[in-house]
Amino acid sequence: MNTQARAKLRAWIHRPRGSLGWIVAIIALFIAASAYLALSPTWRLPMRDPAVLLTLLGLSGVLGWAVQRSVKRTVGKAIFIGQETGWQARLAFLSSVTRESNVLLVALVLLALTGGGTLWLAGRSVAQIVDNCEANLRAQVQTPDDETLGAVVGKPVCTCLAQTFLDRNGVIRLALFKTPMQEVSGLKALTSADEQRCLEQFDLLPEEARATTP
Repeated sequence: MNTQARAKLRAWIHRPRGSLGWIVAIIALFIAASAYLALSPTWRLPMRDPAVLLTLLGLSGVLGWAVQRSVKRTVGKAIFIGQETGWQARLAFLSSVTRESNVLLVALVLLALTGGGTLWLAGRSVAQIVDNCEANLRAQVQTPDDETLGAVVGKPVCTCLAQTFLDRNGVIRLALFKTPMQEVSGLKALTSADEQRCLEQFDLLPEEARATTP
C-alpha cells in the first residue's frame, strides 16, 4: 500500500461525521407541525390517531437517514473516486460543512430545550391559575346545587380566564410567574370585560348584565 492509499484510508477512518440527517429530520417535523396548525379543525382530526403521528415520525426519520447516508457516500467519493490530487481540499470542505451542521444541531437542541422548558413552566403557571380560580369558585358557593354547577362550569370558565391572562402577558412572563424575576404586580391583570366574555362564552352571564354589555 503506497503513501497515497494509506492517507486515503486514514482519512476514511477519521472521516467527518455531520448531523445533516438529524437537521433534515427536525426540519421535516417542523414543516409537518406547521402544516398541521394551518389545517382546519376538521382536517386535523385524523392527526390525532397515534398511527398517523408515528408515520410522520417514521417518515422524518427515514428522510434524515437517507440524507445521512448521502453525506457518507459523498465523503467516500471525495476520498476514493476521482483524481489523485485535490481530494484533500474536497474533504476539507466537507469537513467544514459537517462541523457547521453539528454546531447547528447543538443550537437547535438548545433552542428546543429552552423553548420546551419555557412552555412547561408557562403551562404549570396556567394550571395553577386554573386551580386557584376553581378553588375560589368552590369557596363562594352557598348551596349543593351551586356546588354541582360550579364543578361543571368552573374549569371551562377558569381555563378561558387563564388563556386570556396568557394571551395578555405572553408565554415568557407566564413562565416566570411568581419568581423573583417576574413580580405579580408587573403582569397585566384581567378586567371585568374579560370575565363577562368568558361567562358569555358558556352562556352563564345573567340577563341583566348581558343587556348592559356593549
